[in-house]
Amino acid sequence: MKEQVLVITGGLITSRETSVLHAARKWLTQVRHSQNVWLDVKVKTVIAEPLLAMRRHMRHLGTSVKNDIAEAYFASDFAPPEPPSLTEVVLTTLLHQAGMPSRALSLDQLLQDDVQNDQLLASSSCIFLSSTYLHDLSELEPIVRRIKRPHNRIVIGGALAGVIHPQWEGMPDVDVLAIGYGEMLVPCLVDWMRSGYEKLTPPEAGRIEDRQHSRFLYSGVPRTTSLDFLVTPDWKLTEAEHQQQYKTIYYESVRGCPYRCSFCNYPYLFDDKRFRYKSAEKMADDWQRYCDTMDIDYIVCLDSLFTMPRRRLKAFCELLVKRRINVKWICYARADDLADEETVVLMKAAGAHQVQIGVESGDQQQLQNMNKACTVEANQRALENCRRYGLTSVVSLIVGFPGETAASLERTYQFLKAAPPDFYFLATFSTRVAGVPVLQAESRRQFGLEAADNLFSMAPYWRHDTMSCADVGNHVRDLDLRIMNEKISLNATLFYQGMLGFQASQREALLDFQQEAVSSGPLTRAAFNALNAWIDRRLSKDVSSHFK
Repeated sequence: MKEQVLVITGGLITSRETSVLHAARKWLTQVRHSQNVWLDVKVKTVIAEPLLAMRRHMRHLGTSVKNDIAEAYFASDFAPPEPPSLTEVVLTTLLHQAGMPSRALSLDQLLQDDVQNDQLLASSSCIFLSSTYLHDLSELEPIVRRIKRPHNRIVIGGALAGVIHPQWEGMPDVDVLAIGYGEMLVPCLVDWMRSGYEKLTPPEAGRIEDRQHSRFLYSGVPRTTSLDFLVTPDWKLTEAEHQQQYKTIYYESVRGCPYRCSFCNYPYLFDDKRFRYKSAEKMADDWQRYCDTMDIDYIVCLDSLFTMPRRRLKAFCELLVKRRINVKWICYARADDLADEETVVLMKAAGAHQVQIGVESGDQQQLQNMNKACTVEANQRALENCRRYGLTSVVSLIVGFPGETAASLERTYQFLKAAPPDFYFLATFSTRVAGVPVLQAESRRQFGLEAADNLFSMAPYWRHDTMSCADVGNHVRDLDLRIMNEKISLNATLFYQGMLGFQASQREALLDFQQEAVSSGPLTRAAFNALNAWIDRRLSKDVSSHFK
């Protein structure tokens, strides 16, 4: 068989699910392989309630200005086609440079088109499976079994590989777990393939560990903090592969993070602990190339923190303006960077369209518990500056972090009411990622935190001095419904489809539409009340049994 790599990327359940039945089928596949599933079931039920209410409401649209605006918003051309993951583009670019033929497949396609999948799997001698959008082994292991064939070899890389490698021994069908920088590992893997899978040699700074079932290949880390050596992902190659032109593409310019928020594993991804980044000049050159060779409207920056270092941000924005690189862009940002008015003005002038801000809480003590190194006041100034200068704001909030109480959640609600963002995500506190600071012994003692060690759940059980995972789902549900009913902000999960095309002039009409959607179905509300009560009983029993 001629050597060919099949690159498989994506998540089991994506943000662009168009079929409730298809999403439910994939979720049940994951649940069947999970352990202690009730927190995961609770989290998904809380997310599903407003989604179903919104879909029900849209089926019964009347004629009104706000309904017309909502209908136009959801019919936006910004939704299709969704670009493939950046991981796919990077891997296929690296394989192309190494002269190794490859094909690409998303996990969503893998679970739908059996005939074509069988043909691709039959013709591919090696599978590169990215775990970046997978959550735990209950998702990973069924996928590995689905793609394994007697003739192929399987290599797993990505964020989940970086999370589980200290605790995992591999599995019989996985040949290599690739940990660290893919740019440094792909040439080694190609050489391994060309040796007939006989000789696997790590990069100069890397190493190999032979575990019980699989070989663990580590890349090591770059010699400097500069990432200018990284390959520029070839999106034109990907467009040719999929016979599709993309209006939106993804970009990455940093690895790691200079901060150490207690809940976050970004600083430790790629088996690295240093913050590394591309120069402003390298970034501008890359974006210039994309704008000169492709018909793109948006660049979505996937960096953990795009606005650091601030001197790089300033130089980059000035280069975009000087070179007249006219493209809109989206990034993750720290609030204390956006609290500086001049920074927001410069970003907007350079094409910044939307910023995602990890606000996490409106309670100062909770921010200190999280080691956020930011203040409630800075968060408020950032949101006010974004509103003032037309920069769409999307905030994330964590409910249930150690120290959380009904009083701290009330302060978060009042914060949002005083400085409403355009969109919000509510995340339930999770202990899934081992090695983050909050799970270290000192933090566990400080907060009385107990956490289940469970690689087969995306929502392991936990409890601490002020809250338990048996209670947190109802806090999320109550806060979510309150924000929507009081028309404070738009639920980003509900409005994800049209977020790129969002305009400030639509805000009030969409808030009215959202309020109507979540309050117009008393029967739906009653059904979810009963379902939540049923789940709560099982979750509480399971949590109590686990932490005896």
